[in-house]
Order: sequence, then C-alpha cells, then structure tokens
Amino acid sequence: MGVMFSQCSCLSAIPAFLHGSAGQVAQLTDKPWYMFHLADRVNWLEQLRAHGFVVIRGVATMEQVNVAKNLLWDAMCERFGNIIRNDPDTWNFPLNQSGIVPWLAQSAGAWAVRGWPGIKQAFAYIWEVDDLIVSMDSVLVWRPWWVQSEWKPSTEGLHLDQNPFWKPGLECVQGMVPLLPVTDASGGLQVVPDSHLDEAKADFKRTHGNMISSGDWCPCDDDDLQEKALLLHAAPGDLILWDARTVHGGLVGTGICGENNAGSADLARLSVTVSMTPRSFARDLVLDRRRQGFRRGENFNHVPHEAGTSSGTVRAPVRRNFQPPVLTDAQRALL
Repeated sequence: MGVMFSQCSCLSAIPAFLHGSAGQVAQLTDKPWYMFHLADRVNWLEQLRAHGFVVIRGVATMEQVNVAKNLLWDAMCERFGNIIRNDPDTWNFPLNQSGIVPWLAQSAGAWAVRGWPGIKQAFAYIWEVDDLIVSMDSVLVWRPWWVQSEWKPSTEGLHLDQNPFWKPGLECVQGMVPLLPVTDASGGLQVVPDSHLDEAKADFKRTHGNMISSGDWCPCDDDDLQEKALLLHAAPGDLILWDARTVHGGLVGTGICGENNAGSADLARLSVTVSMTPRSFARDLVLDRRRQGFRRGENFNHVPHEAGTSSGTVRAPVRRNFQPPVLTDAQRALL
C-alpha cells in the first residue's frame, strides 16, 4: 500500500444584469464575501456584474461530486494502467507542469459535471435563456507536491482569454467546478477584482499595446496585478464564475497542511472547466464542428460558440478508436 498523507486538497443579446440544492454539500467555516447560494441570484448576479467574478455555493450534491471524481479517476486509470487510486506511489503518470489535461475533455467525468442541473440554471440566469451550449474544455489535475517535490505545478500566470482590443464586450462567462477543496494550501484560481471594467481595460490597453496584434491569449503577469489578485476559496461542488474580461490565472498553494487536514490519499487539485452560452451565438458550422469533435474525442476551449479557435487553446492528439461517453438527454441538449 502507498503512503498516507495530510490532505491539503488542498455578442449581441447581452442580458439585463450586465446593464445595471438538494443533498449534503461540503461547508466552508467562513463564507467569503464573494460567495452566494444559487437561489440568491439577484445578489450573485450583481457581484458578477460589479466585480467580474463570483462563487456559487453547492450547485451539486456530494453524491454528484463523488460520481464525477470516480469517473475521472476511472479514465486516468484506464489510460495509464499502472495507477492505483489510493497509492500515490503509483501516480507518476504523464502530466504537464500546468496540470491542464485536454484529453479528459470528452470523458464521462467531465460530462457528468456539465450535466448538473445547477450549473445550467446558473448560466440560464446569466443569459436569460434556457437553450444553451456547453464548453468542452480541459480538466485541471494537480498531484500532491508535498509527497513528491517534482510534482509541484507551474501555472500560466495572470492572463486574459479575451483580447480587449478586438473583443471589448462580454463574449463569455467562464466557469470552473472544483471537485476538491480550494484552500491556501492547495491553491487554485485567482482573479483581479474589477479588472473587467471599462476603466481597467482602457488602462490595460495603454500599458499592453503589444497585445493588439496577439490573439485572445493575453499574458499579463504584472507586479501590480499580482498585488491585487485574490485566490478564490471554494468547496467541492461550488461553481466559480468570472467574466472573460477579468484578469485571472492559476496560483500554486503553500502546500502546508494544518493539523485538521488529515485524510486519505488524494490529489491536490481536480477541477472541471465549464461555461455555457446561448445556442443562438453559434453558427451552424460551429454546431456541426462541436458534434464532430465530441464523436472524435477532441477538446475545444472556454467559449462554446467558437469551437476551439482561440489562440490559447491547449490541444490533445485525437486518439484512435475513441469511444465517446453515452450522454443523458440533459447532457445531449448542451451539445
């Protein structure tokens, strides 16, 4: 058996808000100021509009979270046959330093998260329509680097996924669902509050004029932005949302566990990226390309209606004999 260790777990139709859960879920002892329940939509929509980000509590039950985790682990164990889930000594599977795993985009585990009713409800509130399509983006996996130091991840730093020179308005609300707790020890997603606002974007264009000729991927890991960045704490099954115009990026945690973090072996981070936009935003050609990509096992990016054309898209080779997961009616409706 492997070692046991402390678990640090560690476009056009702009919605009106931009102009002006069943089951037991994990609990945070202190609720951060940016965290709301899904039913409190007036306040969380205002938080998203005013500050560019929000965390919505418990859009999934712990049963749903565990099902998604199990399916993702099943996919990894199937791909790398020498993995034993409860034995970190066997976790030396291929993984890039950032922990971005594009080949899991069309896995049953990622689709399980996409099909949670609470996630669709949140995006339906944002866009004020029910006919939505979902992103088919990467899964984030960090191994516990306090077990093996060479596993310590290295993130992409602060950046934008939407070029303000060419896309100044709202194109997408990005999302992420952690399946493990996001803490100071684990690290996770950090954002720069209010950086989506017109004034902030005007400053950004003045200081990053070179970005005018780049694509949507705009690295901006500047010292002044780093000082303003905020790590978003979250519990498993929460939905982290941020306006695509908001400066954001990954932050590696301290890796320091508290005395109350004892538990069985687990990853440091396991999060599924998910965003939804109205189907009407996508051309028929894009919708056909999405369906083909699903059948082939391709990954796309965070913008559902663009079919993975962003310059920041991380690609995975298409696997021979890929068999797509069997989708429920609710999941298929998002394709």
